[in-house]
Amino acid sequence: MDKDFAGKNGFIWWVGVIENRVDPLALGRCQVRIIGWHSQDNLQVTTENLPWAHPMYPLNNSNTFSSPKLGDWIVGFFLDGENAQQPVMMGMLPGLKQKV
Repeated sequence: MDKDFAGKNGFIWWVGVIENRVDPLALGRCQVRIIGWHSQDNLQVTTENLPWAHPMYPLNNSNTFSSPKLGDWIVGFFLDGENAQQPVMMGMLPGLKQKV
């Protein structure tokens, strides 16, 4: 039985920085450089190779949303555990923007 999904084999939180918010599927997804998972060196892991992070929207007002901005700090979790290819964005941390 596969245990690499949220709630079964550990719950992995992450913090990262938005590097791309132009989702080709227009679902509000962003590419996030996640601290400790993706190299800070853009030559080792380019923005184009970062997985798309899905947004988590509230159930009561899901028709009015906007993507975070470039450089925003995001908190989230991985749906697929340590495989770390299905990130979900839960919220933003206020603070200074990062250059991307």
